[in-house]
Amino acid sequence: MNCIKTIERTAIPHDVFLKTTKLYKEIGKNEYYQGFFTKSLDFYKRKTAEDNARYFYQLFVDDFKTISRSRFDSLALDSATPNNKSEQLYKNILQIFRRIHYQSYDKFNLELAEIRGLIGLLFKDIIETPKYRRITQKKSFFNTDIKSMREVFEKYLTEVNKLIESNQFEPIFLYVNFLIDFINMKVFDFNYNDLVGSLIFYIIMLEHDLKVSHFISFFGKLVFEKEEYIKLLHKSSYQWDEGLAEVMPLTKFFIKIYQQMYDDLASLARDYEYDENLSISKSDYIENTILKMPKTFSKNDIRKKHPLISDSTINRTLKRMQEDNIIRALGKGRKAKWVKIIENEDYKGQMKLNLGEKDG
Repeated sequence: MNCIKTIERTAIPHDVFLKTTKLYKEIGKNEYYQGFFTKSLDFYKRKTAEDNARYFYQLFVDDFKTISRSRFDSLALDSATPNNKSEQLYKNILQIFRRIHYQSYDKFNLELAEIRGLIGLLFKDIIETPKYRRITQKKSFFNTDIKSMREVFEKYLTEVNKLIESNQFEPIFLYVNFLIDFINMKVFDFNYNDLVGSLIFYIIMLEHDLKVSHFISFFGKLVFEKEEYIKLLHKSSYQWDEGLAEVMPLTKFFIKIYQQMYDDLASLARDYEYDENLSISKSDYIENTILKMPKTFSKNDIRKKHPLISDSTINRTLKRMQEDNIIRALGKGRKAKWVKIIENEDYKGQMKLNLGEKDG
């Protein structure tokens, strides 16, 4: 509890203040984005939940088996049955993210029962619910006292909730302090305190108006910054026991991640509006995208550019272009690639459309 204990004495640098102010301007657009994407909100929540679950597994679960992308997709089906504990863990993670994004709960509270419940869902049918770590405290020169972290952690949560109710601290800064404390306290007697702490941080940030997380995968951003994130966790934990932990670099890191997410959301909104107002046929639009792609591409590459266009439209376009000898299939099944036989500049069969897309 060393970070929370010293939080009132921690000065917030001027650049962090400015970056936080900029981020809050983006947060002020939440209601606009909610309304703008109303028709497709369920689509984005479902997609983001699945993306988060996959990236979260890749980010934190090193001691379980690697799962292939195609298997991740299969396990996302409600009817899919896990074949081993690795797949069961992923199904559990996916279920949690679906709860988070579909808001099938009232609110996540920083209470012992809530955190224990989250861990129970996370590791259901994987491991037994972990016990609280036991710690030894010196009472005198000759006597020691062994106590459970449950009592220590319960008192800690009481202090955190008092700070939350006071509304005196910026939420990102407050919960970064909580995250570092939770990880270093090693509340539970297992190797996943960092995993649980990061998940709690994510849930609480979403509840504190970081609604961008419904549209853009937070853990998708984090997985590509994994080395930096792990390095900052270690840096923030240095001298934690002495109450001298440096949390500001990690705070800056999270502000940067959320700012990037809002930047991506603004781009997504522009693309969405363009797709909605498209005057040409969607099949022609897909064809134009393919012609601007690298020589070899996959269906997934197309989906990334046009997440709202149906699989049937994509398949129909691919089939038509194959029959016209514009593209050729390389392999079969979900992992199949396609190769362009005719490059964009050589293709005379259709008017070249400049739809504001970047080549490649």
